Amino acid sequence: MFKESLEKSLKQLFQMVTGIKYEENSKRLKGELFLFLRENGSLIQTRHQSNIIVNTASILIARLLKDNSEPTAGISFLGVGSGNDGWDPFDPPAPTTSQTFLESEFFRKGISTTTFVDPQTAEPTSNPTNIVDYATTFSESEAVGPIMELSLFGGEATTTLNTGTMVNWRTFPVINKTNSMTLTIIFRITA
Repeated sequence: MFKESLEKSLKQLFQMVTGIKYEENSKRLKGELFLFLRENGSLIQTRHQSNIIVNTASILIARLLKDNSEPTAGISFLGVGSGNDGWDPFDPPAPTTSQTFLESEFFRKGISTTTFVDPQTAEPTSNPTNIVDYATTFSESEAVGPIMELSLFGGEATTTLNTGTMVNWRTFPVINKTNSMTLTIIFRITA
C-alpha cells in the first residue's frame, strides 16, 4: 500500500513541476515468437512465446525516423545461435534487454516475408498497422545444429554473422535441428 501511495504522489509531483500529465498507459514495443519445426514434412513441434525487445532497437528506430539516408534498411535478417557454452541446454538464462548480439550466432538468413497484421483479426492485411510479422524458413540444409537463441537484425545487417543492430532476443530450451528438418520462425513486433 505504501508503494502505491508513493507512486501516486510522485506522479502528481511530476505533473505539478513539469506541467506534463504522466502517461500511465504508454505503449511499448513488444514481441512474440511463433516457431514451427517440421521433419520430413510433418509438424513435430510448435512454440509461441513472448520475446524481449532489446535496448538497441530504439536506436535503430530513431535512426530510421531521422531520415532515410542511414541506415537504409530496417529489420532484414534473422540470426540463430547455439547460446553460451556454459548454458544448461534445457534451461538457458532468460533474455535481457541489454544484449547487442547473439551469444554464439552460427547461421543467418534474410527475412522471407514481412506482413502487416490486423489488430482485430490477427490476419495478414495490406493496410499498414502497428503489428508486423517477420518470417523466415530455414531449409533442411540451413541452421543445422543446436539452437537456443534467435534474433532479428536491421540497419547495416548483412549475411555476415554478428553484423547490424539487434532488435530482439529470445532464448529457449535447445532445438537440435537436423538436416531432415525445416524450421519456420515468425517474429511479431507490436508497436
